[in-house]
Amino acid sequence: MRGRLIARWHAGALAGLVAFASCDVLDNPVEDVIEPIEQCALPVFEPLASDVQRILVEDFTAHQCGNCPPAAIKAAELAEEHPGQVIPLAIHAGQLAVTNTEYPTDWTCEEGDEYWDDLEFQVNPVGRVNRRDTEASILLLDQWDAAVDALLGMSPPAGMQLAVNFDGATQKACVHVHTTWFEPVAGAVRLAILVVESHLEGSQLWYGNDPEFVEGYEFEHMLRGSVTGAKGLVVTENPVAGDAHQQDYVLAWDAAWAPENCELVALLTEEDGSVLQAIAMPVLE
Repeated sequence: MRGRLIARWHAGALAGLVAFASCDVLDNPVEDVIEPIEQCALPVFEPLASDVQRILVEDFTAHQCGNCPPAAIKAAELAEEHPGQVIPLAIHAGQLAVTNTEYPTDWTCEEGDEYWDDLEFQVNPVGRVNRRDTEASILLLDQWDAAVDALLGMSPPAGMQLAVNFDGATQKACVHVHTTWFEPVAGAVRLAILVVESHLEGSQLWYGNDPEFVEGYEFEHMLRGSVTGAKGLVVTENPVAGDAHQQDYVLAWDAAWAPENCELVALLTEEDGSVLQAIAMPVLE
């Protein structure tokens, strides 16, 4: 995670100020307040009565992976076929993501490396669809459609609302996530907020394309960093139907990210790492 993060938890009454300065996962961080979160106007969310199940499609890719562009195309197609429900995420990781003179740009990040290390079998391209079963589970490209179809009609255990306010003058983003629980969930629930960027250009190997070495390849939905670290922060334990809580964060923006091309993706995950619910929103409307 780049930059500094300041957060406040809401669960009815305000619970005080909390700050983070690294990617360490801290269940109950209470020290080192950096600056007050009052710099952000806190939105008021009404609890949700219902929500759709949104689906995270993670594509583990790399610029020296000649079989990877078709996976990126499939992820984009799934998002287009199911607007507002499928959230694509390209994660550059592994040995084929290393740099050299032909592939000079390092598209990896700490969060992507951590997700790569979770996989039970590391190869590009593979994917995860809501990290079903466990965060180690992987799916081959021809399995993505069926995995998405199986989730589309499900009722989610929680509803999520997300608001993002980016201040160009201070180069900070205020991020607000509200969760309403429809069903009980056992154990600790984590919230991860990821920074995703599109319209990035660089070199890409593409088998079967003419030319196979593409200098101006456009990368979409690329994981760039996070607000909370890869695994997120524990925001509740053993929630039951009717519970609601809000988390508010301030992120010092990384100058390498173009805010007009970025979105934030918020994930609620259970103890085995599988995704309970997700939501995405552009940084700039």
